[in-house]
Amino acid sequence: MKRDGFRFRYAPSRAVAWLPAAVLAATSACGSDEAPAQICDVPYFDCDGVCVALGSDRDNCGACGDECPAGASCVNGACEDRSQGSGGTGGAGGTDDAAVGGSDGVPEDCGGERYMKRCDDVCVDTRTDPDHCGTCDKQCDPGRACAGSLCQRTCLEGLTDCAGSCVDLSVDPLHCGGCDLACDPGRPCEEGSCGCSVEPSEDIGAVAPQRVTGTTRDAADTRALSCSGSDAPDQTFLFTAPLAGTYIFDTFETSFDTALGALSADTCAELACNDDAEDDAAGVQSQIFVDLAEGERILVVVSGASGSDGDFTLRLTQPGPVMCTPTALEPVVPQTVTGTTVGLEDAVSSDCDYTSSGDATYTFTAPEAGAYVFGARASGEVILDVIEDGTCTGESLGCDTAFGESSVTAELEAEQTVLVAVSSPGRSLRSFTLDVFKAPPCPGEDLGSTVPQTVTGTNEGLPDVLSACFVSTTGGEATYSFTAPNDGVYLFDTQGSSFPVLMDVRTGSCTGDFVTCADSDVTPARTTVTLSAGETVVIVLDTYGETGTYQLEISEVPCPLIDLGSTAPQTVTGTTAEFLDLLKPSCGESGAPEATYRFTAPADGIYTFDTEGSTFDTVLDVRSGSCAGPSLRCNDDVDPSGELTTSRVSVLLSADQTVVVSLDSNSTSGEYMLNIAQQEAPPCPLIELDSTVPQTVTGNNEGYPDLLTPECGSGSGGEATYGFTAPADGYYTIDTAGSSIATILSVREGGCGEVETDCVSGGAASRLVVWLDAGASIVISIDTDGAEGEYTLNVGQFDGTGTCDTPVELEPVLPLTATGTTMGSLAAKGASCGGASAPEVIHSFTAPETGTYVIDTYGSEYDTVLSVFDGDCSGEELDCNDDSPWDSGVTSEVSVALEAGQTITIVVDGYDRDSGLYELHVTIEL
Repeated sequence: MKRDGFRFRYAPSRAVAWLPAAVLAATSACGSDEAPAQICDVPYFDCDGVCVALGSDRDNCGACGDECPAGASCVNGACEDRSQGSGGTGGAGGTDDAAVGGSDGVPEDCGGERYMKRCDDVCVDTRTDPDHCGTCDKQCDPGRACAGSLCQRTCLEGLTDCAGSCVDLSVDPLHCGGCDLACDPGRPCEEGSCGCSVEPSEDIGAVAPQRVTGTTRDAADTRALSCSGSDAPDQTFLFTAPLAGTYIFDTFETSFDTALGALSADTCAELACNDDAEDDAAGVQSQIFVDLAEGERILVVVSGASGSDGDFTLRLTQPGPVMCTPTALEPVVPQTVTGTTVGLEDAVSSDCDYTSSGDATYTFTAPEAGAYVFGARASGEVILDVIEDGTCTGESLGCDTAFGESSVTAELEAEQTVLVAVSSPGRSLRSFTLDVFKAPPCPGEDLGSTVPQTVTGTNEGLPDVLSACFVSTTGGEATYSFTAPNDGVYLFDTQGSSFPVLMDVRTGSCTGDFVTCADSDVTPARTTVTLSAGETVVIVLDTYGETGTYQLEISEVPCPLIDLGSTAPQTVTGTTAEFLDLLKPSCGESGAPEATYRFTAPADGIYTFDTEGSTFDTVLDVRSGSCAGPSLRCNDDVDPSGELTTSRVSVLLSADQTVVVSLDSNSTSGEYMLNIAQQEAPPCPLIELDSTVPQTVTGNNEGYPDLLTPECGSGSGGEATYGFTAPADGYYTIDTAGSSIATILSVREGGCGEVETDCVSGGAASRLVVWLDAGASIVISIDTDGAEGEYTLNVGQFDGTGTCDTPVELEPVLPLTATGTTMGSLAAKGASCGGASAPEVIHSFTAPETGTYVIDTYGSEYDTVLSVFDGDCSGEELDCNDDSPWDSGVTSEVSVALEAGQTITIVVDGYDRDSGLYELHVTIEL
């Protein structure tokens, strides 16, 4: 009888139906508490890794290992002696047994083992062999098991079915750790995670310098580079750094458009990538800089941009000690030199460049005292740094980075030597031009205080020193200073110039703050500036490269136009189309003409100004005293939803107080109506506080009139006002901690009509610290931007915490994190890099060990300035930083070398007048 055939006679449903209870029990007994993975299809059962039919298998009859005696058959899981039967399967099997050469149907040359067959001269078990499943050369699909001489639907143990294919999730790079989780090209799958393989690559050892040649023609895309795009053939080289240092790789001797990358040989993380080197005029060659530790291995990938390929030469520059060997320039001006940074080392750490890039260095000695201009020109981004003591490690006098051209102006003493460094961020410059000349006086001419006046001139031959309006200009500029003879609005007009003038106005000097800009895009450049008597501005007349004659007219524009006297109520009408655009409303934009009126309050009271009846969208701004005065109240739309586009403001005025009313618009002009009404003023302050500290009062601003406008917010909600008289000299804290609404807290000295002295918008916990002399009275205003609700006002004596006298003591532990707020602190300690007008919190820290300490404000919620002083506040400033390059550009980081036990003062300050919540971190470099 052929047991191979017998084993598969029965359909699965029938096989289960006739299995006796003993067989089912035996089947259960062969299992375990935790069922193993099933490899046999019904009705076959796993006996030591072989799928058998327990109902008919003589070697496993009814249970694994129960063998029937010689001459007996297994029928329905029981051995039966059928030697006396006539016919039947035994008779038929005689012929089959003879065919296979043994009395039991087993090939004699396969060791007499049952179910063994010779296939391709090899004895195989056709019950389990997936290449000869049931018969010779019948192969199961890859990864599929053969059981009971049949190919199974399930995958072999350790494999997983992914879209019809059996794969090993621990090593398959297309299904790494899960179906369809593919690794990047060139990265293997190791234990279910994408790893890093150095294959395929060529080991170029640890030799530097060296040149390697090769080709990417017919190469595969084995590595993914961020700068080369997809489907780019590549070649990979394994390099081991023989020494610590900066290594330079380039393809400058290659003709096709290359991309060059460096990957960590351990993690395949990309360390550097470049498509077109900045110093490559053709835009096809690549260069990267990589800082490596001794023995560190990297994969250098030569690829093609946009799928290009070809023969290449990879050059590797040997690192060495960084040498500062500047070229000495002649002490003459003007002069021009050309150079390159190709193959040069990064000898200068520029304040405006945080990359590893080679730089060309020069020394220059000033022949006489004065301002000197250093300008660098190149194709692409260029960095220029001027260092004060003529060495590569000195303090920077100025650093500039710009596309195409950068410029630094430095004030030098006679015989003073400086070092000039030219570079480009992260790459080399094949060629650049460096210009050195003495800056002309700036401003070039003082126009005094005469109005009106007209000046003319030509920009031909003028040096290009300044960049007007924060744009890169290429023409020479003329500069003038002007001092306002009176409070008023002044018009600066370039009508009559022969070329398009780019004009900007700056406060005080050529390096003063930017005030306004005008471009000759449609009409000649023209702008108005509101100035106080004696205030000086500098006018810069620049160009994008054109030369010719210019004309500058300066005149004082009447403002206000009409005096309304002291009559209230009254109404005036007119059209703004007849007027000029002179003023920018504090709650709107410039760009539309405005009508201006002077009004003097006949008595103490609340005065309401509105534009009801006007035909266009108005903006109403009320200024104190003159057109140059501060805005007291401003309103765009009465209805913020925009359904009503007229404007209305109410202002608390004292008798004989003068204001200027500007009736403006954001974008249009038209016929207007201005209405003025008077009503009796409520008491201000509403409540007088006792002259005691500390004290707390609460209230609700619902229904309060909106009379005051804080400088630090719109103040569109009603305000509560309190009077307070200081019981003694000292600093006082005023805050709204505990309020349920976002508050705006402001202080005025004397009365409600006085000028605001302090203001902060700090949410539900606004805070101020003010100095008051004994007996000094102030008005405290709790305002909002429209919200109504309960507020809390706290007044107390300031204990000085966070000042130079009482700094916050930090624990001498590492790493260290401290949090706090500068809101409401004193603005008493400035720093070299900013923060003079912003409140600060001062900390004291003692170094627990010797090392280089990194101090930062990452995680702070406002624009910080960070400075460190040796010892206390009177010590030497060790470092100062406004914006760290590693963060969002608003937090700060400094680095200082300290000895164990050395005490420093850390000042957390703010840019301009910024304040808020801060995080202070102190760590030590390992």
